[in-house]
Amino acid sequence: MIQAWVATATAGGLSTQRACAVLGLAPRTLQRWQRPARPHRAALDARPRPVNALTRSEAAAVVGVIRSPAHADESCRELAVSLAQGIPAISVSPVTVWRYQVALNCNGPRGRQVHARHLGAPDTDWVTGPNQLWDGDVTWLTTTEAHVFLYLYSLIDHVSRKVVAWFVRDAFTSDHWQAVWDQGLINEGLLDQPRAHWPASLSDRGAQMRSHSTRQYFAKLGIRQLLSRPRTPNDNPRIEAHFGTVKTHPAYPGLFADQAAAQTYFVSFYDWYNTVHLLTTVDLLTPQQVHSGQRPALLATRAAQSTLAQQARRAACRDPFTLEALIAEPLPDVSHCPVYSWAGPQTDPAKHATAIA
Repeated sequence: MIQAWVATATAGGLSTQRACAVLGLAPRTLQRWQRPARPHRAALDARPRPVNALTRSEAAAVVGVIRSPAHADESCRELAVSLAQGIPAISVSPVTVWRYQVALNCNGPRGRQVHARHLGAPDTDWVTGPNQLWDGDVTWLTTTEAHVFLYLYSLIDHVSRKVVAWFVRDAFTSDHWQAVWDQGLINEGLLDQPRAHWPASLSDRGAQMRSHSTRQYFAKLGIRQLLSRPRTPNDNPRIEAHFGTVKTHPAYPGLFADQAAAQTYFVSFYDWYNTVHLLTTVDLLTPQQVHSGQRPALLATRAAQSTLAQQARRAACRDPFTLEALIAEPLPDVSHCPVYSWAGPQTDPAKHATAIA
């Protein structure tokens, strides 16, 4: 209707722009309306077949390769190269292979990728106390020398988060991984205990953790080995969070001059971590307190102290005050309050432990 009015107006001598201005219509909108309609999809599908389209036999070969179990782990680019090197050679672009994969619903994870996705998370629900499961991993430590790294091996208890064994080495090997386990068993005095009471192992799928010698080592000791799923750090979150604490601590140097310097730093750090550091994941207790079984008694004492404090406040006379007034007063003596922070290796953790005790 609008187009008919514009046509009548222009036939009467009015310009198209003037007619559009009277109607409040943009000239480009009128031009778009006057274009011929696009052909329907059915008409597009009926267009001539491209001269370089795949023949029936070539398309069948592409489908066969895509569905072949031997090629299940290959990408569309690798499949295109495989087809080009076959007999007979079929020249096809990776995009064309991708379109066939989409049409066949084969563009998602297949082959070993599907198997990896169906690996279940390690079961740790059975863990109820210390020394039942140890979480382990290895992290890089950068040095002052370019392209030279050190490796921090750590084992922590799954329940208490206590670091039961650790050391720094200049290489990441299966022998070192087994050695840190030996050290943990010695530190916890488990060598004299029945092997049925020894902890299980939880780690990622690093080559050193899955090597033949490591599997033989755990099998000989009767230690159950749990492995996290590939590319799933949340399957072993405690050790990952532990390394986060290690590398984000204000005293962490970032660069170590050599292995001896790193060893000196972590001797002091882990002394503080196990005996002074309060962890929110274990009710603001130290790993050593939880590991030694003091957790129920300490929590009961804390609850009793809180109850007594609340009763005392209710019985006391109301003494209104403001924060500004408190700031203006002399600071009270707080030497009886233990210090839980750590300033670095120069700080003596024994002083903190004495204050806490």
